Amino acid sequence: MLVLISISSQLLPLLRKICSAYVINGLIMSSKRLAHVLLLSFTFIACLTQPGYASDINLKKVSDAEKRSEEIAESQLSLGLTKPGETPLSTMIAITEAAEVGDWQTAAEYADLRFLPKSMSAEKGPEYMRKLGILWSKQQILDLSQISDSPTGHANDKLPSYRDLIGTLETQQGPVPVYLQHVPDGKSGKVWKISNATIAKIPELWSEFGYHPYAEKLSLMLPEFYLMHMENWQVIVFFSALFLGWFASGLVSYLAKRIAQRFEQKISGLMQFCGRSLRWFIYLSFLQHLALSLGLSVRARVWFDNSTLLYIANTILALGIIELYCNYKSKQLHAQDKGYSVALLRPLVAIIKIIVVIIISLMWLQSSGYNMATVLTGLGVGSLAIALAAQKPLENIFGALTLYAAKPIKPGDFCRFDKTLGVVEEIGLRSTRIRKLDRTVVHIPNSIFSSKELENFSVIDRRRYKHDLRISLNTSKQQLQLLLMELRKLLLSHPRVLAEAQRARFIGIERDAFVVNVNAYIDTGDINEYFAIAEDLNFHILSMLNQLDVHIAPIGQNVVLQRADSANLEVQRQAEQLVQEMIEDNQLPFPNYTEEERNAFKGSIEYPPTGSITKPKDVVRFSKEDEETEIRS
Repeated sequence: MLVLISISSQLLPLLRKICSAYVINGLIMSSKRLAHVLLLSFTFIACLTQPGYASDINLKKVSDAEKRSEEIAESQLSLGLTKPGETPLSTMIAITEAAEVGDWQTAAEYADLRFLPKSMSAEKGPEYMRKLGILWSKQQILDLSQISDSPTGHANDKLPSYRDLIGTLETQQGPVPVYLQHVPDGKSGKVWKISNATIAKIPELWSEFGYHPYAEKLSLMLPEFYLMHMENWQVIVFFSALFLGWFASGLVSYLAKRIAQRFEQKISGLMQFCGRSLRWFIYLSFLQHLALSLGLSVRARVWFDNSTLLYIANTILALGIIELYCNYKSKQLHAQDKGYSVALLRPLVAIIKIIVVIIISLMWLQSSGYNMATVLTGLGVGSLAIALAAQKPLENIFGALTLYAAKPIKPGDFCRFDKTLGVVEEIGLRSTRIRKLDRTVVHIPNSIFSSKELENFSVIDRRRYKHDLRISLNTSKQQLQLLLMELRKLLLSHPRVLAEAQRARFIGIERDAFVVNVNAYIDTGDINEYFAIAEDLNFHILSMLNQLDVHIAPIGQNVVLQRADSANLEVQRQAEQLVQEMIEDNQLPFPNYTEEERNAFKGSIEYPPTGSITKPKDVVRFSKEDEETEIRS
């Protein structure tokens, strides 16, 4: 404190030059006096040690009491049925009116200054009333609806008929009652005044709850004015703290940013959090605690007693932490190549922020004394109206959340939705964008997109190889059997053909062809790699057909006007002989090969074939249009 005073004395000449003069309430003060006022304000901030007095008075109680008191005062003044001092109510109205304009001399006329202790003088009546008003305002708010409007006062308050209780002031030694007393007015009548027993307690109460001596000195140096129910010196100190607190919080924020700079690469947005959210949290928390140390009146302190600034500070801090986590998660998703999730992360964060603000606002309303059942009912009705008005947008938002949670598709997937076939480019809040095969773009609302059948071709884990070979009717039974044997051997032998659902079967005899069905699954989901494997299988089948002299039947009915080619009798004879030998040796592989033979065949064919420039694990990649054209066909 002494250091601060020393610095203040050195700054005095500079402040004199800067502040030549200023006007408050029409009064012009010299630069020297203004400099003293400012320096005393700064010094007083360091001397504030007196905590605010806790009470159960909240914002709603103060607001309701003020409203009732204003209505009663207006009705009493307009009717004019009683004179000031005739009833306890008229006395308190007169004192209140005088206090509002700072006319403590008039207020002292309604104080019983008789029979005071020797250390007190009746001439200081205005000063006693000013201090009593300050002491009362720091703990209580005057509710005129509780004051008797009868000349005899309250009849059932268990007090003497000449005395009424206005309220009590809490002290460390116990409650001190504030009485109105019916005393002689010196004109053979009686008038209601503040009890001399209450006046006698004022010095003791002031020593415990009164202003700091620096505050008293500062108050006398300043012109008398009020702002937001704060006295002149309280206004100066509070607004000085607004500037000092901002610079102090900026210094703390700067130090925090220097530390956070080391972790910025790991936690993106940490420096921004320290520069904004953390600074505002420190700043508002400082103002909250400072305001409670100024000895404010109930009407001014009620905003701080309900921790209004702390609620705002905690809201800013919570929103900053949420934003910090959003930046961290966004960077993490980008690193995991999940950019599609980032588009939905922002609306989720916005929803969470709204929920946090609503919850903290409800907590503040609860602490301010408002009935939460009424508030929630109003919110319910309002939310219903908003929900009905924003039904379609909300459906699309929830549709986007469904797509994010279930993840049936992601940007880059090739899919079919109803009659739309194309590549997903973006999943937004309102709609999903698909580029069709003809390169046009379709925007499908998320509410529809998430509720109908969707076929995603990009998640195929294996590809089906299926062909129906239509064999010429000139083919003999034995040739057909050998063809089936070789086809089954081919499927068993190829290293890229899965064991599931393998088959090569003679499934039908039609009037123009024998139908042989070949079915298998290739162990790849990539359509370009599948084309390469299917091509290899087709070459093997073509070789079989040539070796066995088996021909593909022409489509439809053809009228042949030329001499038909004669069959190769030697090949047919060899096929008949080979099948007959298998029958005699019980080696005919119908209906299928044995398990041992199947295991022996597996992987015996070299793939890629001999002479291929492609290594076994290489995958030839083609454009997305090749896959789209194949699926469309």
